[in-house]
Amino acid sequence: MSRPHSSTHPTSRSHLGRQIVMALWVINLGTLAAGILPLKAAAQSGFVITGSEDVPVLSYKLDFRGVRDKIDRYRLDIPPQDVAVAEVQISGPPNFDGKIDPEEVRLEVEGQSVPLSEVYWNEEFRSLEVITEEPVAAGQSMRLILSQVRNPSKIGEYRFVGRLLGTEANPLFRTIGNWIISIDQFERTGF
Repeated sequence: MSRPHSSTHPTSRSHLGRQIVMALWVINLGTLAAGILPLKAAAQSGFVITGSEDVPVLSYKLDFRGVRDKIDRYRLDIPPQDVAVAEVQISGPPNFDGKIDPEEVRLEVEGQSVPLSEVYWNEEFRSLEVITEEPVAAGQSMRLILSQVRNPSKIGEYRFVGRLLGTEANPLFRTIGNWIISIDQFERTGF
């Protein structure tokens, strides 16, 4: 006695069903991510990790559109702090081969420039130290402006870590967040 021949085995049908459900789940997850993540992050493959609850991503603006190997002006926003601030420090990644001119650095508090006692750029360690003549009072928004910056020679995203030194009895540098600066091959056009 011969058994009727079946082209699909019941087990393979359920396996195919699980594959379809999984594919739909992945598509829906991708659609959800595209709607939630910023356009730049959604367009990249894989996961984009930009910050954490303790170390936020800080706002910035590049006046001349972040073209590789060109001169630019960086405007790095610093949110209000709960302590008076005596020094701002930023550290760039090891692959940042751009140049920062310490003579072209200023700090604005609530939109007004404040006098600086010292600005030091350490090219080897890619760190910038900005020391104010008088501490900046707590609760004020600040912006670090770096003019005449030579953008790095390679396109990509460069993570700069921002730290502040307060005026407490035993001050320690505290990390305030990261500026993730995008450098492109060509000038961006658009509105």
